[in-house]
Amino acid sequence: MKKNKIALLVMCRDEFKLVGDIIKSVEGICDEKIVVITGDKKVKESGDCKILYFPWGDDYSAPLNAGLRLCKSDWVLRLDSDEEIDEINLKRVQKAVTLREDVTAYEVSQRGYLPQKRVEFGVKLVPEYKGYTNAVDDTCIRLFRNDPRVYYQYNTHETLYNSLRRANLKYVKSNIVIHHWGKLNMKEKAPYYYQLAKDRLRRYPEDMQSYYYLGISAEFTGKVEESYQAFLAGYKKYRSEYYRVPMEHLKQKRRVTNGRFN
Repeated sequence: MKKNKIALLVMCRDEFKLVGDIIKSVEGICDEKIVVITGDKKVKESGDCKILYFPWGDDYSAPLNAGLRLCKSDWVLRLDSDEEIDEINLKRVQKAVTLREDVTAYEVSQRGYLPQKRVEFGVKLVPEYKGYTNAVDDTCIRLFRNDPRVYYQYNTHETLYNSLRRANLKYVKSNIVIHHWGKLNMKEKAPYYYQLAKDRLRRYPEDMQSYYYLGISAEFTGKVEESYQAFLAGYKKYRSEYYRVPMEHLKQKRRVTNGRFN
């Protein structure tokens, strides 16, 4: 049986130490490593990594799509610089790429860890990992076949879903978990993500998730009413539980921050 080769795809600005740790962790799984650097600093290139310098333009999809064009492997495992994957889940990745011929992509659980007292919708108790048991699981596609029909879209919260659906390619949920640390310092990044989310809604008002991500980022920056109105607009447009759940979460916050609302 032909071995399915896997490429690691990572994008970073200047988090080179973190990326180096990721590369080491996948050494036995990934035959190819591609690092897209959007910052100004250069790195000393060594080993079998492919380095692509790509100018940053407030768009996460463009650098990732450029990185995809360098991939020669059968499959792509995409990780962010603030993420990691343990041995158990690497074995699940290895198994997944040999499991089903009819599947083009796998959804994973991106487990975003939070401080124990952080209140956020979707928070749940998870098995302890490096001292954390409080997390939010987001579903996203991080393992997929290297296929020119599969590419990223949107300036922020980039996604492969639209390209998969356009080409009628199959994706399924997996048991793979990726550990995500970005939520622990979200306050630092939130104002920038808020501006990107506003731009996404302006550019892609017909995409269902554009309202959702504006709601998320607005809440992180303390804009409770704007957050609620974004979720409400999405709910009125799509009548989906996807929006109703965060709206319920925000009702109490609205009462606290503005006595007019009941």
